[in-house]
Amino acid sequence: MYLVILTLCVFLCATYGRQSGADPGPLYTLYNDLLEHYKPYIRPRKNPNDTVDVVVSYSMTSVEALEETTQSITSSGVIRFEWADELLTWNSSDYGGIQYINIPVDKLWIPDVRMTNALEDISLILPSGDIARVNNDGRIDWYHVMKRRTKCPLDMSTFPFDTQTCNITLFQWITVIAQVNMTAKGVHIESSMFQRNGEWDIIDRSMETIVHMYTSLYIQTEITFTFVFKRKYLYYIITNILPVMLLSILNLGVFLLPPESGEKISLCVSIVVSYAVFLSVIGGSLPQVSDTVCIFSIYLLAMLFVKVATTLLTVLVLNIYHGDTKKECSQPDPKNQHNRSFSEGSERKILKKGNKQLAKLLNKISFAVIFSLTVILTILCFVLSKQ
Repeated sequence: MYLVILTLCVFLCATYGRQSGADPGPLYTLYNDLLEHYKPYIRPRKNPNDTVDVVVSYSMTSVEALEETTQSITSSGVIRFEWADELLTWNSSDYGGIQYINIPVDKLWIPDVRMTNALEDISLILPSGDIARVNNDGRIDWYHVMKRRTKCPLDMSTFPFDTQTCNITLFQWITVIAQVNMTAKGVHIESSMFQRNGEWDIIDRSMETIVHMYTSLYIQTEITFTFVFKRKYLYYIITNILPVMLLSILNLGVFLLPPESGEKISLCVSIVVSYAVFLSVIGGSLPQVSDTVCIFSIYLLAMLFVKVATTLLTVLVLNIYHGDTKKECSQPDPKNQHNRSFSEGSERKILKKGNKQLAKLLNKISFAVIFSLTVILTILCFVLSKQ
């Protein structure tokens, strides 16, 4: 009796197990039917002469750094690849109405694309754990998130009012345009994900598809996504430009001091020393290396020469003002012995022979010259920096 019951239980369990395994569900069946004989290294075309059209888009998500010394930019973004795979199509009604599925990208065919202006990793753009969305008509959407450090030639001549143009360059590596045709679809700033940079604003963006023809059969595509960055200059105005202008105004005050005060040289030297110390402080915020000369750096050097010239002119004014001195003694009277003895033991008051009027005129002329130089150099610096 017990043997019959045990045999019946084993039979029922085996029958139920076979029934359960026979129908794992439409999703499992769909994955199995699509990928069982799929080869990711074969172009997804039934006709080998057909071209795979790949549409590429790029969305910038953040700008970490734009470095002058290395002429590079570190940024993060999302590249979107879209293409049609003829080997991954199905009738949704045969699989419970499933219209799309998610498949790991390393199990799919992907276009061979390389970022040619990367500084560190110039290998092919590979999935690295990405998942693609596959629709029932064969359309595939692959979103690849990446953070790369790329080359970006910088023009620092108009610092701190400069704008810089940087590119993300994608190049078709092995295949040719007859096999895979890549085109640019869009370039975006992902507002929901974008992290603003404290120093740079993105003011423009564009894209371009370039076809390189090496031979009649060897034709490849290059896609360039361009971003234009504008520096936020308010910080540099407050910390660099305004202090320089205030020191320049203070420098003009040297000529307003009267020569007899005895403080003109002290003020000149104090201003020059303060300016030199200030130059060492702001040196860290100026571009260290660049293919072009920074106009603001030239302006700082020119203002240093102006302050040195102010010191030299002040010395000249004081030298003319005080001039040479001459001691005139009283002439002894040979007929008056008392007067002669008195004049021999005393001297007349020292008479200054310096031309005070000429010194004051030179002081006014020096003020006008230094004032004009300061205004002209400042206007030139701002006009050239704004161009």
